[in-house]
Formats: sequence, C-alpha cells, structure tokens
Amino acid sequence: MSENLFYLLTVLPALPANAGDPVQADDTLARIREESDSRLLYLADLLEVESEIERCALQFFVMGGRDFQPHLSERLPESFIETFMSFYNSREAEWLTAVYAAWFDLMIDTGRRTGSKLLCHWACWEYSLRTLLRIERMKAAGRSGAELDNALPAFMKDFSEYPDHAPLVESWKSFSEPLKAEKFLDQARIEYLRKAATQFSFSLDELIAYMLELRIHNRYARLNPDRGRKILEEVTTL
Repeated sequence: MSENLFYLLTVLPALPANAGDPVQADDTLARIREESDSRLLYLADLLEVESEIERCALQFFVMGGRDFQPHLSERLPESFIETFMSFYNSREAEWLTAVYAAWFDLMIDTGRRTGSKLLCHWACWEYSLRTLLRIERMKAAGRSGAELDNALPAFMKDFSEYPDHAPLVESWKSFSEPLKAEKFLDQARIEYLRKAATQFSFSLDELIAYMLELRIHNRYARLNPDRGRKILEEVTTL
C-alpha cells in the first residue's frame, strides 16, 4: 500500500493555493478509485455523499423536485441510507442537521477503523466549527435556552477536548456578505488540513487530507454565484 500511495500522491494534480481559485480539470477521485483499496473506495463514496446532500437540498427542497433520487453507494451503511432517505418526510432544516450529523459520525468511525487520526481530528474540528456557527445563527435569530444546549449532537460529546474556534468565529462574524464569509472559512479549512498532514510522507493521512481539501475546491468549481448563494443559505442551516 505504501508504494501505491507514493505513486498516487506523485501523480495527483496540485491543488490551488486558495479557496475559489480555478482547480485543474481532472477526475481525481476516479484515479483514487483505481487503486482498488477498500479503505479509499469507501472514503471516496463517503466524500461524494456531501455533494448529494447539497444536490438534495437544491433539487428537492428548493426547486421542489419530488421525483429526486440520490446516488448513494451500496457500501454505505443501511442506517445512514435510511437517515438520508428521510428527506421525503422531513422538514428541510431538521433533515440537514440529521444527515450531516450522521455523515460526520461515519467519518469518525471510518477514521477509527482505518487508523487515520487525521480523519477523526478533522471531523471533530469541522463539526465543532459548524456547531459553533449554528449556535451563532440561532442566537442571531433570537433562540436561546434549551435549543442552544441541545445544538451539540450526542456523538460529539465523546471528545474530551475541542478546538478553540473562538477567534475564527469572531472573524467570520465581521463579514457582511455571506459568500465572502464562507470563503474565509474555507481558506481556514484548507490551512488546517495542510498543517494537519505531513507533506511528502506518502501516508494514508496525507492522501485523506488531499481528498478532504479537494472537495472544497470542487465545490467552488461546481457553483455559479447565484446558485452558490442559494445553496449556502440551505446548508448553513446546520
């Protein structure tokens, strides 16, 4: 596996320096899938779920496409697929919260099973950031008390320590335009991943960090500004 990773990490295209910069047109996940490593195949499937969540938010909830059908891998657990498919009879905000929680739960479980500390730590870092942002939005909407206390999903309470996101959240609050604020957060996410992974280690963690960063750049490549604003409104209800 180490020799395969060495080759793979040397042929994968370099990622842009900044969030929003043009990304090289390349079917990178297809290259990763060619390795036929069960861990990478499952992680690639899991990462592609995020785009399906966004697609569902847009096509089913925003555009009202009642015939929407997600493309989900058979390798995903039945319990997760059931959570995803609950969008048919759920409110949008409740579904987004539940499906993202289940998605991060799978990320943590996958990190533990594959021995990837980076994946576990990233899931904790990312979900705790999203939770703090959600709490700030709830406060801005005038919600308080038990609603704020229950904002943290049960599985996240397994972690004894949380990243200090306070400076990042305060900087985020200074932006008046949502897209600029999200781009600022995405750049922080990229910097976190690049610091968390040891470059040229040719390890599984380095490849996972690459895959996690790639999804950020691909999101910008998929969206035009108007569509991006609408999806941003939907997914930030988490």
